Amino acid sequence: MATDGSADALYHLGVSSDLAPEFSLLEARDLLRVGQAAFLADRAFRRGRRLGQRTRDLRVVVPVEDPKLWGSLAERINGLAGFVSQDRWQFEFVRQSAARMRKRANPGVGANACVSLFSGGLDSLCGAAAALRRGDAPIFVTHVPPGGERVAATVAKLREALGPKTPEAGFVGFQFQASDRTREGERSRYPERTRRTRPMLYLCLAGAVALECRVSRIYLNENGVLAINLPFQPHLNGALVSRHAHPETLRRFESLLREVWDGRESPAVTNPFASHTKGEQLAILGPALPLAQKTISCEYAGQQVKRVRGWLKDRRRSYEDVVECGLCYPCLVRRAAMRFGGAPESAGHYAFDVGRSLGSPTGYRDYPLYTFVEPNARDLRDFCERMRRLSPSEFVVRYAAQLALAVESGGGGSKAVYELYRRFAAEAGAILVGK
Repeated sequence: MATDGSADALYHLGVSSDLAPEFSLLEARDLLRVGQAAFLADRAFRRGRRLGQRTRDLRVVVPVEDPKLWGSLAERINGLAGFVSQDRWQFEFVRQSAARMRKRANPGVGANACVSLFSGGLDSLCGAAAALRRGDAPIFVTHVPPGGERVAATVAKLREALGPKTPEAGFVGFQFQASDRTREGERSRYPERTRRTRPMLYLCLAGAVALECRVSRIYLNENGVLAINLPFQPHLNGALVSRHAHPETLRRFESLLREVWDGRESPAVTNPFASHTKGEQLAILGPALPLAQKTISCEYAGQQVKRVRGWLKDRRRSYEDVVECGLCYPCLVRRAAMRFGGAPESAGHYAFDVGRSLGSPTGYRDYPLYTFVEPNARDLRDFCERMRRLSPSEFVVRYAAQLALAVESGGGGSKAVYELYRRFAAEAGAILVGK
C-alpha cells in the first residue's frame, strides 16, 4: 500500500507475477519485493505539475519474510528511494509467509563472475563488451523489454565479433505484471510517467541475482555525462532531473546490499564508464561497432514513437525504419556519440532530423510528439556553448551543489567532471552548433 497523504489516495498494489519464488535465499526474495514496491508506489501517484507540488509523501507497507531485518534497514531504503525520486518516503514492513519455491534454470557462475545490467541500450551493450574483454564470466540481468532471449541473441553476436576466446555468459530475465486499484476497485494505470525509481527496481533485480549466486561485483553501465546528469537547462532541478546512474545512487544501494550480504567478499556496485562520454565508450566495441545501430536509447521508444510511425504511415510517408524520436536528450546524446565513434546508422532511424529542427522549428509542426521534444536540441546546443566558455572555477560555482554530491559519492573530482563535460560539449556540439 502507499499513500501520498490524502485520505482518498490509498491503493492496493498487487503483483500478479511474483518473482520472489525464483530465488532460494530469503534476502534475495525480500530485496526483490522492496524494489517492486518502490517502483509501483512511485508510478501510482502523479506528482504535482506546479512548482512546490512536485515532492510527494509516500508511505509504503511491504510484505516480506523477515520484517525485523528490513525494518532495521528502513532508513537506508527511505534514503535510497528519496534520493532517486526526490520525494519523502516511509517504508514499513509486515510479515509474509515464506514463498513456495519454483525450479529455475541456474545461470551458471564462473570463477570470475560478475552481474551486469543489460537494458538493450548502447551503454549496456558497451558494458557487455567491457565485461567480456575483461575476461569476466558475466551474468546479464535484464527485464522485459528487451527480455532474456533478445539479450542472449545480442550477446551471441557480440561474442562472435570479439573472437572465439570470448568468455561464456549467463542470463537472468525478469518479467512481472502489476495491477493497481483504488479503494473502490477502480483501475488507475500508472498515472506518474517519470519512473524515477526505475534504477532502484533494476538494482534490486541485480542485487537479488548477486545474492543468490554469491557474485560480489555488480555493474550498472552508463556514460559519465548522463550518470552525473548536470541539468542541460538552468531551471531543471529536483525530480525533473533523473538520478538513474548517479554515483550516489550506486553508493546508497551498495551500502544497503552490504547489510544483507553473507559472502566473503563485500559487494561492489560500479559504473565502468563513469569517466567516459558516450562517444568515448564506443571504442570498447571494436569489431562489434556495427551492433551499436541495433540498440535503443530513446525515452519515447514505446507508444510515443509507435504513434509517430502510425501518423507517417497514414500519410504514406516513409516510416518503416523509424525506431527512435531523435530529439529527446538520450537520443541527442546517442546521435552525437554515434557520429563521434564512427558507428553507422540508417537514414530513417530517427523520426526527427536535428538540423531541420534547429533550422526550421516549425518544419515538423504537425507531427505527434514533436512540440514536446523540439526545444531539447536548442537547450542542449546552448548548454554546449556555455560549457565551451566556462572556466573551471566558473563551472564549479555554477554547478556547486551537483558537483559536491557527485564528488562525495566517488564521481571524481570537480576538475575531472569539468573536463568530462568539456569533451562532451565538443562531442555533442558537432551535431548541434551552427545548425
